[in-house]
Amino acid sequence: MTTTNSSKLRIGGMLVGYYRLCPRKAWLSMRGIWMEQESDTVALGRLLDEHSYDRSDKHIEINAEAPDGTPLVGKIDRANLKNGVLHETKKSRSCEDAHVWQVRFYLWLLTRNGVTRSDGSPFRGQLDYPLLRRTECITLEPEHTDELVATVSTIRALASQETPPARLLKRTFCTKCAFDELCYG
Repeated sequence: MTTTNSSKLRIGGMLVGYYRLCPRKAWLSMRGIWMEQESDTVALGRLLDEHSYDRSDKHIEINAEAPDGTPLVGKIDRANLKNGVLHETKKSRSCEDAHVWQVRFYLWLLTRNGVTRSDGSPFRGQLDYPLLRRTECITLEPEHTDELVATVSTIRALASQETPPARLLKRTFCTKCAFDELCYG
């Protein structure tokens, strides 16, 4: 198995979400193993993202550096710059913890770059679930920043592992995961 060169590792919001959901999924994706192209669930999510909101304020890319020098990257679904809100669009709340940490990661990137709202306060995040007609407000607190620093360090260590982490005890979301067959098939 090819190892990931951790010196060239760039950590993004999706990878943070994968790690929070399942370290094995994060490890596999860092090795270029992508099963999403076969997933109807992922295809529906992409379609939802493409058609839910005005395209003019979508897909903002941001880069930063973690305190340890690790390059950080983010592709934010959309932002309302006037109101200082980052939006991330999701299909369902089944993996909400991973979604929340993905948004916190993006808020952290803005903080790392010194970007604030026009009044100097930090941006806030919002998870949008258009199919459920629900939203969830997300903030970045100091303890979240500490956890993100630790998560980046852990992902760097994970990238150096020769073998994947153990499979999770099968959770309900595993059956809808693009990696289900690879892990449990």
